[in-house]
Amino acid sequence: MHIYYGNDGLILTSRTKENFNSGLSRVDCIFRCRTANADTLEPTLQAGLPVPGDLAFVVRESAKRTDETDGFTTFTVSGFYATLVTSPNAVTPIPSVLGAQIASCDLQISNLYLPENGGAYTLGVVYKLSVLCDTVTRKFTMLPNDSVTQLNFPEETLKAKLLSATSYVSGAQLSVSELESIFSAETQSDWYNDGHPSLLKPYTAISQYIPGTLEASIAGQVEIINVNRSSFGSYDEVTVTWGLNLSKIFLIINYQQGHPIY
Repeated sequence: MHIYYGNDGLILTSRTKENFNSGLSRVDCIFRCRTANADTLEPTLQAGLPVPGDLAFVVRESAKRTDETDGFTTFTVSGFYATLVTSPNAVTPIPSVLGAQIASCDLQISNLYLPENGGAYTLGVVYKLSVLCDTVTRKFTMLPNDSVTQLNFPEETLKAKLLSATSYVSGAQLSVSELESIFSAETQSDWYNDGHPSLLKPYTAISQYIPGTLEASIAGQVEIINVNRSSFGSYDEVTVTWGLNLSKIFLIINYQQGHPIY
């Protein structure tokens, strides 16, 4: 029970606070006043104004008003405040959630032929690589006019795992082991052009040898791949996901041999 001794202003009857990992803080307040004064006091609880008694918090939506039968009016209002930390540190850690996405890039396998009777020609095929890539997601707060393009990239190392390759022409697939064999081969290459060995099976082949594995060579640039943004009045709560951009990568494996095709 609240007893009012001639107070003509807003009387705070309830206040709860909650802090979120994103740096956002919320306060929920219930105020009461004499109904005769409600019209005068209501504008002080409009959206964009500080919450009475908690001036750091800004009202998100204008207060809900209920005129009671006892001669008093109840106002319910919520306000928000944010610390505006966009990168984790020892004082304000921001949780980073690791996830995954399926991305793709192209791989061209080509073979340059130099027949003994002169001339030169190339046979090859282009495959679409399916790649499983790490993602990292963070939730934090920003000012409404701040752009996510100005954010620092996360320090986590995002890795990629090669899944398969599919020919654009025939739909034929190569396994990861077959791809790695082609990538690392130096002699006696035995790969096929869409399953037609008579078209592309050199007697001797020399690849442009690259140390490591094909999977290790897939290193896309880290970029923002998804943004969800919610307004809380003077602050925005933003969820950003970073991942590897493989769309601009085009891998090429070149072979060269000086013998006619058998």
